[in-house]
Amino acid sequence: MDFSPSTVGLECPNRQKGISFRLVDEHGIGKPYAGLAYQLHDSQGQTYAGYLDEDGYAEASQLYPGVAVLQLSEGYSGNDAWYTAISSREDFRLPLTALQIAAEQSPSGPRRSDGKTFLAEARAKRECARFLRVEVSDFAEATGHLPECDLAWEPRPTAQLKCNAGIAQCHPGIALAPDTYHLLEVKALRAYSPLLSRDKKFCALNAYHLAVMGAFAYAPFSTRQEPGRPYASTPPPYTNPGSIGHVLREQLARLEKSQLFGEASYHLLYEEVPYSKRLEVMPYDSERYQKEASKGWRNPEDVHFLHHEQSDTQAFITHNDKIMLISVRGTLRLKDFLLDADARQVPFKEGTGQAHRGFYNAFSAAKKFVERYMEAFYIGQTIIVCGHSLGGAVALLLSAWINSNWSKDTQLYTYGAPRAADQAFVQNANELTHHRLVNHNDPIPGVPFIWMDAEWKLAAAGVVALFSSPAIGISLLLGGLLNLQGDPYQHHGEQRHFATRKPGSGSASAVMWQPNCALIDEQVCARYAGALNLKDDMPERTAFITQLASFSEHSSDSGYSRAMLTTMLRWHGSVTERGGALFTRAEITDIDGLIRNAEEELASWRPRSFVEFRNEIRLRHDRRFYNKTDSELMQLYSEGITAIRQLSAQQRDALNRARQRLLNEADRKLIAQDIFGDLWQRDDIPSLIEQWLALASNRKAAQLAQRSSSPKPTFV
Repeated sequence: MDFSPSTVGLECPNRQKGISFRLVDEHGIGKPYAGLAYQLHDSQGQTYAGYLDEDGYAEASQLYPGVAVLQLSEGYSGNDAWYTAISSREDFRLPLTALQIAAEQSPSGPRRSDGKTFLAEARAKRECARFLRVEVSDFAEATGHLPECDLAWEPRPTAQLKCNAGIAQCHPGIALAPDTYHLLEVKALRAYSPLLSRDKKFCALNAYHLAVMGAFAYAPFSTRQEPGRPYASTPPPYTNPGSIGHVLREQLARLEKSQLFGEASYHLLYEEVPYSKRLEVMPYDSERYQKEASKGWRNPEDVHFLHHEQSDTQAFITHNDKIMLISVRGTLRLKDFLLDADARQVPFKEGTGQAHRGFYNAFSAAKKFVERYMEAFYIGQTIIVCGHSLGGAVALLLSAWINSNWSKDTQLYTYGAPRAADQAFVQNANELTHHRLVNHNDPIPGVPFIWMDAEWKLAAAGVVALFSSPAIGISLLLGGLLNLQGDPYQHHGEQRHFATRKPGSGSASAVMWQPNCALIDEQVCARYAGALNLKDDMPERTAFITQLASFSEHSSDSGYSRAMLTTMLRWHGSVTERGGALFTRAEITDIDGLIRNAEEELASWRPRSFVEFRNEIRLRHDRRFYNKTDSELMQLYSEGITAIRQLSAQQRDALNRARQRLLNEADRKLIAQDIFGDLWQRDDIPSLIEQWLALASNRKAAQLAQRSSSPKPTFV
């Protein structure tokens, strides 16, 4: 090692014996810092340069008396593709140092009950060293990209001691006392990141985590805007618990697990990652990033968060070295949207087909936001998009555009999303991987927004179904389904259906399966559509839509996130305890009960006579039948009865197929890949899932997930 001063001068008999130091990680090991270049500046301006040995140690002798300053600011010069990319990108280029990268590679160490590390301190005592705790930011000239100082990380080098270092105090770094051996514990520069599989196949882990991310999109990035005041971004720190900025920047980036996502409280499965490979929030440094500010990226919120007031759309986007995560929130004013929905379609200019005009306008805003972000930060990561409710419809249009124009490595998870576009769009977007999750008692996924128009009426065959049967329940269902057949909107993606096991049990005890049957998939919305037709005056119609929009099963939190949490717990229990059986016997019985009830309901349909039908429509003064002769009414009646019988036959066949699918699914064995996707072979998965399962809230959810059903559920 070369410990000679960079400037040679006359020998001074008063020079001190020297200063020695060792850098160690939170495990008390110096190897992670082996070979690190350093500079030691003494009080007279002499600089001593060298490299740490294989155990992170160095010493310098013949320094001038007094305090010296240790500088560790050599830039990163390795060949890691990600570090190279973020230190050379056009926007928000990061000033990485060799010390930072070394601190990122060493995992965090064990802690005592008070949260303090202890292994490095114990080594300092054994070696009779002065013990100090330091952070990468103590040595960095630019710190905007680093976590804020941890005040609990002590004992720390003092600023007062550095003031006594003479002309050396102008150098970045920490002060070391003369004639002393220092052991410096470097705080691990690590972060938490939620686990996500990059495999396109459905997995419970992604479905659960992305359901929570869908709920998270309802949160503000910093603070909620006061009603009536225009939206404005704010600079960090972000101190509002549950806000997007707080979770990503103040918690996960500082190795603190978040449990609050907006108003939703959940425990995710996290992995510990190098700080620069976390879900990134851009640095805040107004001096260093003036060019970015001139583009409108003044605050991190401007980069990562979309708040489009005209369409009432929110979204956030973040990324790391492997994935780019986009979560979209539709309008908060769901009831108003349903009442005022403009069902007209407009061309999907970015592809093929027609899209709902409101969704397309929201997509256009989201596209501009996402495109700008991807132009700056996309380098081939897997694109993962999620959205709940109306946000799911916008997320579909956005994902189709990304899949066509940016990356085929795109996957989409939606929750309770309505139809967004027509058949041509759906067929053209066939290559897009889309996992569409729907709760049994959630009416919103079945809503064709043409039904919500103020002038909407059931098609003629649907009216006959509605007015020709004395059994109001089945008539509502058949009328709604008939009208659905003429709907210009179509669903995209592979659907998974949460079947409610017993009345009032909520989504937490629901069982996920794939019926592929309209009578099961669309029944709740079909009944409401039929009932809505009977509530022709606006006050009653408004009350109906209010009820439809407030179903708890539609909630991103209590509806979908809770259902996926218990599904993941149930699936894990199946793989580890039941040989991979997808359903228990009780669950098969409960789901088969849904099918059996539907079959019985279809079989119970009996049409009224033509005379009864004619009297019913005249009694209701239905304007669709004004000035119709009896022969014309008879023709409509006959056509309607024929359509109903054809629909009933189709649905009976579909129910038979659904029962066969149930039996086939019951025979399929779940494996670890169904739960964890491409992460299933990781060595740390067993320990991570063990810690996660041990959490009190998850133990409670697991008990609910495994609870046997009692009475047979009703069909609705």
